[in-house]
Parts: sequence; structure tokens; C-alpha cells
Amino acid sequence: MPHGYTGEGHGYTGPGIPDVSRVSNPRQPDTNNYLSSNYFKLEITRLPTVTYFCQTASIPSLSITPVEQPTALGLRPKLMGGQYAFEDLNVSFVVDEDIKNWTEVFDWMESIGNMRGFGPPVIAESITDDFFSDILLMVTNSAYQPKYYVQFRDAFPIALSGIEFNSTALETEPIVANATFSYTSYKITSQPNA
Repeated sequence: MPHGYTGEGHGYTGPGIPDVSRVSNPRQPDTNNYLSSNYFKLEITRLPTVTYFCQTASIPSLSITPVEQPTALGLRPKLMGGQYAFEDLNVSFVVDEDIKNWTEVFDWMESIGNMRGFGPPVIAESITDDFFSDILLMVTNSAYQPKYYVQFRDAFPIALSGIEFNSTALETEPIVANATFSYTSYKITSQPNA
């Protein structure tokens, strides 16, 4: 009795010989399209103008420090179980003519602490949800349709670059500012708010 697919039709290679057109290779990727650097969209609900003028954003790196086990021999084996560390989220955006997006970040940072007074910072007295905002980075496919969502939890700005004017510039160039955000954690999902 013959083994394998022996039916007549497309891909039939003879009795006992498997039909290679019906075999899937688990090492073959589902798509051979590459991820391009402009396949993204950033959404920060608290900063709508920054969202509109966003130029760059990144999925921050993740690291874990290994735990070293002390030994009497001098060689310290490294084991799992250390602390996780997320890199900060960096976003660059073109500053609009009204400087609205830059002041959105500035006002948010100012509201977190006691910038001008001599009393204790507000965040030391009570931390409220008003200090934080979730950030959503959508990674799109080659047709610019959302494919993956990177959700940053409890983000808040920790740095904002200055604005530099230059009267010696030969051409009119947009001013690009940078904002740095800290957050609790991020996760990558195939559905938003999953």
C-alpha cells in the first residue's frame, strides 16, 4: 500500500512521494516585507499637537541585570532574577508656529512639581492620575495599517529640549524639539488597549 499523498491533481509527484507544494516550512516567515522607520503613528491623548507634529519615536530598549552568585573560587556565575530596566521614551516633534506643542509638554511638566514656589513639590504631597498619561505607539504594515500597538503605562515627561533660533540660517528650516518620557512599563499587543 503506498504511503503519502497519492491523489491525482496539482502537485502530484507519484505514488509514495509527498507533495512538496502542500508542505509548509516552519522556518519560512509569513511575510518578507521589512519594517520601515516611517511605519508608525504616535498618540498622546494629553498632547494632541505633539501627536500631530511627531517626527520620531522609538520602542525603548529593555534590559535585565543578572544576579551574581558569590563563590569561594572567584568565578561568579550569573543567574536570572535581577531587576528590569526600561529605557526612557524619546519623542521628537516639529515645533508649530504658535509653539503650542512645546508649551503642552512644558505646562505638563510644570503641573507635576512646584516650579516657582519654595514649598514641597506637589508630587511629594499626593500623586494623582492628572500627572500621568498613557502613550500609544502604533506600528503599521507596508500599507500603513496598524499591525501592533506599543502601550506605555503611566507616562510623564522628564525632559524637554530648548528652542534654538538662528538668524544666520540660509534657508527656512523647521525647529525640532525633543521630549523624554518616563513610564511604568510597556507591552506590545496586536489589539489596542488589550
